[in-house]
Amino acid sequence: MAIVVETGAGLTNSNSYVTEAEVTAYASDRGVTLTETVSVLIYKAMDYLQTLDYIGTKYSEEQALLWPRDGVYIDGYYIERSTIPQELKNGQMLLCMSIDAGVDPMTSLTRATKKEKLDTLEVEYMDNAATRTLITSVDNTLKKLLASGNNGLSFNVFRA
Repeated sequence: MAIVVETGAGLTNSNSYVTEAEVTAYASDRGVTLTETVSVLIYKAMDYLQTLDYIGTKYSEEQALLWPRDGVYIDGYYIERSTIPQELKNGQMLLCMSIDAGVDPMTSLTRATKKEKLDTLEVEYMDNAATRTLITSVDNTLKKLLASGNNGLSFNVFRA
């Protein structure tokens, strides 16, 4: 399947927010050479991005992806519904790099180990430790686009 980039028009067949060339250039600019097929990385990154709870509402029921969205404010400014935020594009490219490096946010992980000891080396996880690998660079990049708690029922209030 070919990569079809969402332009902000609410395409019914889009499957990415970025091109393969953009991902490759983004990684290269950061001194990273990707080893996996870039289109596969893009699909895996999109699998994760499609699970997140974003601010605003989908622009149309027919669009393939969760963006474009309506009713989106970033840093107090209204974002036109035809805009795909750069934060989202950067997040997808960071996810591609992370997945290529072996850190896939869609991998199921459990923390069943309470304590391991081998000679003098010992590992013990905190009871409230995260059960999945957190990719803080991606989380920080996307945080302005995500609904904060309340099962997506949050909203921004602005005074005139």
